[in-house]
Amino acid sequence: MALFRNEDHVYRVIGEFMKIPSRPRTGEELHNWWGQHPAYKEYGGEVEQINRIGEQIRRSRAAFVFYVTDPEAVISIDARRPKPGEHYEVLFGRGLDQPDVAIQTAGDVAHQFWGGNINVPLALVTGKMKAKGSKAKALQLLPRIVPAFPLYRRYLELIDERALLHALKA
Repeated sequence: MALFRNEDHVYRVIGEFMKIPSRPRTGEELHNWWGQHPAYKEYGGEVEQINRIGEQIRRSRAAFVFYVTDPEAVISIDARRPKPGEHYEVLFGRGLDQPDVAIQTAGDVAHQFWGGNINVPLALVTGKMKAKGSKAKALQLLPRIVPAFPLYRRYLELIDERALLHALKA
């Protein structure tokens, strides 16, 4: 059985997570989002890490489309021409014209990827992930988002996605 119930679940979890670094954030925002959650603790450097990830993606000046299967969902990141005050734009449910990289993978694999459990080159070779477009841009993106992997686990905890968090530990 798939980890995600439907496309809305993918957007609520992975999509909303991808939005967090889409613009500069403040500690007050994080506290307002999750400060009432019993698991929330303010860790030093978290806001800076989120903002650094967003800035790195903005500097890529690239567009990426993630086609998720099982369930079907499309999440696009466009850092080609960010709006003032944004690092990049995140779109749900539609691709982009001429993205630099298009990645196709199952929802469970996407979840494991964001949890830091996927060896991307091996996933590409075995077909668990399929990439079209600039391999150089794809390889540039990877080290820019690796710092997000521990944040994804924390995010799952804070949005009460215990089953998804457990799936990363299994």
